[in-house]
Amino acid sequence: MNMQKKRVRSIIIWSIVVILLGLFVYKQFIQKDPVYIAIQKEVTLEETLYAEVSATGTINPIELVDVGTQVSGIISEILVDFNDRVKSGQVLARMDKRILTSSLKESRSNLLKAEVTLKQSKRELDRNTKLFSKGFIAEIELENAQYDFDNAEATYNVAKLQLDKNEVNLGYANIVSPIDGIVISKNIDVGQTIAASFTTPILFSIANDLKQMKIEASVDEADIGMVKPGQKVFFTVDAFPEDLFEGVVKQVQLEPTVIQNVVTYNVIVIIQNPDLKLMPGMTATLIIRTKENPVSLAVPNAALSFFPSEEDIKQLNKKHFKIEALNQTDKSTVWVINEQKMSEKSVLVNFTNGIRSAISGELNAGDSVITNINMTIGEKKSGSFFSENKEEK
Repeated sequence: MNMQKKRVRSIIIWSIVVILLGLFVYKQFIQKDPVYIAIQKEVTLEETLYAEVSATGTINPIELVDVGTQVSGIISEILVDFNDRVKSGQVLARMDKRILTSSLKESRSNLLKAEVTLKQSKRELDRNTKLFSKGFIAEIELENAQYDFDNAEATYNVAKLQLDKNEVNLGYANIVSPIDGIVISKNIDVGQTIAASFTTPILFSIANDLKQMKIEASVDEADIGMVKPGQKVFFTVDAFPEDLFEGVVKQVQLEPTVIQNVVTYNVIVIIQNPDLKLMPGMTATLIIRTKENPVSLAVPNAALSFFPSEEDIKQLNKKHFKIEALNQTDKSTVWVINEQKMSEKSVLVNFTNGIRSAISGELNAGDSVITNINMTIGEKKSGSFFSENKEEK
């Protein structure tokens, strides 16, 4: 009885071992994980292609004038504020005129005194000249009279120049706008002391017209050769990310800017700002259209560089794809897919912008060109790949 139980137990154990071994062999050598193929493709279209250069820049007024003063003093009155529109010659601020007026009065008095002295010395010179001609005085006396006259004349001229200077300085006490425009910045307050001894302080900045502005863009040296005046520019600003603005290249400046061995060139772009949405100092991201290719058949550059690998062809053959490859050629080719058929077509590249290329040749609008093939073995991951065909049974 015990022997029979042992025999049954042995049979059960060996049966389990055989079953497990069979499952292992099946998994390792018989069952194969399915191969999922994702064929990435794009439909060809007729379109206009552009070669473009990217750049960044700052929006500024076309003409910006800094207004200062040439005399020192205390600000007594400010007549404008930020964003005020002003006319050429309009008074923006006034300085305390008391010191300047006093200096002007003093210079007038000095001029009158110098004029009296000059007249007196002139009479003395004339009298001595007559006396000397008659021999009544020595030559030295005539020379002294001439010296006194010359000195009085010089003093008079200096006094007159000082009077003119003080009159001009008094006029500088009225700080005026040199152009028609709008006040962009104001750097003074009433009661502030302005010292103009060494440099002219900037009191206001006036922009001529914010309805037409400019972008000072920095273009890399590798791209500057393609940028020319008259080219169209499209740009965006962070303040209005949904809006696309336009401009035109006005000038390519020859002076380079070198920062940490990176060379860039300034490009001036003229832009219109009729609704005054754009403000001075905004950063613009620009696309400069350097070339335009007329409407023609276009494909992504990835399609021109795609070629199926041997493994791709092997797996596609298993799925009953018909593959038609060209013989060796030095021409550009693309692969066209139509249901279960893949065909290699010869094309001529006429224009490229680095992303898409305009082509001609054995291709029609609406054809689907392959840009890539991805394969995954085993369980298909949702969202990672799409299967063109199901695993054959």
